[in-house]
Order: sequence, then structure tokens, then C-alpha cells
Amino acid sequence: MRLSNTIITGLVFAIGASIVAAPALAQSEDSGDREGEPVAFINSTPEAYAAMQELPADEPLFMLNLIRFKDEAEYGERSEFAGRGWTGEQAYSEYSRISGPIAQRVGGRVAFAGLPQLTVIGPEHEKWDVAFIVSYPDLASFLALVTDPEYKEHAFHRSAAVADSRLVRMASLTAPQ
Repeated sequence: MRLSNTIITGLVFAIGASIVAAPALAQSEDSGDREGEPVAFINSTPEAYAAMQELPADEPLFMLNLIRFKDEAEYGERSEFAGRGWTGEQAYSEYSRISGPIAQRVGGRVAFAGLPQLTVIGPEHEKWDVAFIVSYPDLASFLALVTDPEYKEHAFHRSAAVADSRLVRMASLTAPQ
């Protein structure tokens, strides 16, 4: 799947820090485990949030996001969105439209966004539609996003949109500029 320039521009300006599932929604939706089938990761786990809170809380953090969209969004029982025929990209765009301003309000900003072209080192089966890094002033800012009631109310768009994802917390090796 190839994102249009309009969608990637919308992601850069709207996405903020909006890739992780809120802790209240944090269940693993792994879709592999059958022999030879790669495991997909959609949402975080309570264990991942607990481990993240053991890391330094008072320094800037950067969240590397790798996202692969579903061909067709899967809303399941969400009848108001089921049957619209949205692609995963369209559902993710709706998620970004809502979560982006929340992320900005808590101090999140997109530091980099791009369209992955080729995995030079790594599993060949891992293909990504979009990659971006969101920076936060500190852990409290990130947690303010994922615990925001409006964010949690609309995080289902992300789950409907995403076929696989990675979210990696990073610390800077360079001094802030």
C-alpha cells in the first residue's frame, strides 16, 4: 500500500503522538501464532506500560512508530463505522484527525515522518506503510495522551486500521538544540 501525499501530510500535521492504545484498551491483538505465520502487534500490553514507567520519567522521549495498514478497516461491532468500506489508511486518518490535536495539547510533536521504501536489514516479511517519530517533553506528557478520555474514546479507529505496528521508546543520544 502506498500512502498519498495528502495522507502523509495529514499524518505529519495531525498525528501528534497518536499511535499507542490507551492503557484501558491495552490488550494484545496478536494475529499470528500459527506455524510459520508472523505475529502482528496492534496494541500495547499492560506489561509494556509498566516497563516504560521504570525508565527515566523526567527527560524527553521519542517514540518510533512503524505502521502497516489493513487493506480494509475492520470495525467489527462498531456499527456506526462498519460497512463504510474504509481502507485501513482512511480509518487511520480519522484516528489521526482526532488524536493529533490531543497529542499537540500535551506537548507531542512529530519530529520525523516518512514512507518506508525497503528494509535493508531485518525480516523481509515486515513491510511498513508509514514510519514516524513523535517527541514528548517527558513521560508524563506521553501518559497524558494515552489516558485522555477523548483519546481513549476514539482509539478504536487505530485498531480498525492497523494490520501490524511497532512502537519503540527511545532516549536522545544528543543534546537538545
